[in-house]
Amino acid sequence: MKIYAAMALGLSLHAASAIGAETDYFDAEGVRLRYVVGGNGETVVLLHGFSGSADGLYIKPGTFDALVNAGYRVVALDQRGHGNSEKPHDVASYGMQMVEDVRRLLDHLAVEKVHLVGYSMGAKVSNTFRATYPERLLTITLGGYGWPWQGEKISLDESRARMESRTILPGNDVDALAAVSVGTYDLTPTEENLRLNIVPAFAIIGDKDEVVSAQDFATLRDTMANLEVVVIPGTHAGPDGAPYKPVFAEYLLNFLSRH
Repeated sequence: MKIYAAMALGLSLHAASAIGAETDYFDAEGVRLRYVVGGNGETVVLLHGFSGSADGLYIKPGTFDALVNAGYRVVALDQRGHGNSEKPHDVASYGMQMVEDVRRLLDHLAVEKVHLVGYSMGAKVSNTFRATYPERLLTITLGGYGWPWQGEKISLDESRARMESRTILPGNDVDALAAVSVGTYDLTPTEENLRLNIVPAFAIIGDKDEVVSAQDFATLRDTMANLEVVVIPGTHAGPDGAPYKPVFAEYLLNFLSRH
């Protein structure tokens, strides 16, 4: 199995913990999910990518602290199947259940509207949440994401087999990730929905992103209404990943400050 040890090593060079952050859990209709919360102000919810975690993508690189220091209440979720949240092995536990987890989290926190930030898989969940619950959003940020960004649909057994060649961070449950991969396939808003979007939106991607095709990113840019786009240095993931660079947080904060 391909393991990104280099990613873990690179992240260890950054801050190890978030300022004044607390870890908590909530029940998402039978699945225990972990989140980290800190700061005060308008709420920003952060969703990580496939095989990642709140700690790896947002806390260690410093994005969480940058948002807290800018005056936001920040909530970073370990999505089901990842991090320190529970990891079911059935496909039905993923897909739209991950979208509903965001709603459940907002209800648990008693927050009506938030700024939602997703990266990669987290952006797929975020954009489907926007399509389903636009009234719950102040803004949406889609990192490392294009549209429609769909490959061929595969079975759970095929997904398990493909896990052998995918980049999987250490400490993950491969059977759970195989189910995640199949379950998130259909998290793709329609073209009409993108064209009718009313939520202020921001797309940010690395100039060397090897996962999202240039065509899918261009199609997102040309289709989604109310969308701002920026390209920054970096790859999709790994030690040179765009979301691990300080400029990622800088552009994000600039967008949020204007909305």
